[in-house]
Amino acid sequence: MNVTRAFSFVFDDPDWWKITLVIGLLQFIPVIGQIVGLGCIVAIARAVANRQERPLPQLNQLGALFSAGVYSATIYIVYYLPIFLISCLFSCLLGATITFAGNSESTFIILIGLMLCSSVFIVPLSLIIQILLIVGIGRYVQTGSVSAAFQPGSVWALLQRNPAEWLVLWLLSLLCSTVASFGTFALLVGLVISIPYATFVFGHLLGQTVQQVTSSPASPTLSS
Repeated sequence: MNVTRAFSFVFDDPDWWKITLVIGLLQFIPVIGQIVGLGCIVAIARAVANRQERPLPQLNQLGALFSAGVYSATIYIVYYLPIFLISCLFSCLLGATITFAGNSESTFIILIGLMLCSSVFIVPLSLIIQILLIVGIGRYVQTGSVSAAFQPGSVWALLQRNPAEWLVLWLLSLLCSTVASFGTFALLVGLVISIPYATFVFGHLLGQTVQQVTSSPASPTLSS
């Protein structure tokens, strides 16, 4: 994987600053901005997997980016549904304990125990889901079909065949999250740059991984 290329490809496009600025400003529109960001990841990943020289999406593709982002958001929601349900279950148990046990030392011990148990379940499950989610998104990028991300056998097989590549990508996704947070040091102005830039970098890394682990070309890139 060419990590250096993932961090530098953005500047190959003469309009990179316009694209970055628009995508960055959109991030301040709740939901819509984040969906467009997900669409950028998919668009860049497909372009890289298809070996396009300039994979950065153009401003006339915002509609297509939003559509791809909606599908990606659906994949995220479904994958994280188990975490949500388990969290709700433990929240209900905590609420029931407080309601029926009252304020006592034993209640405090039970609450601590429940929180520890929830951590034991949720933390490892979250890590597993994060990796499987990246593989699922990779399947969507490669096939162009949302249903491909919801085929557990295919997703697991792809992970089993190339565990090192997907693990490295997951670790690099954490690095991208760190890069995105750098903008907080410059308040809102920094976030306008750091969030889309980190998004573009991860999209390129995802595209490289899809290209490495699959023999067939990715689905067609987005049209305007």
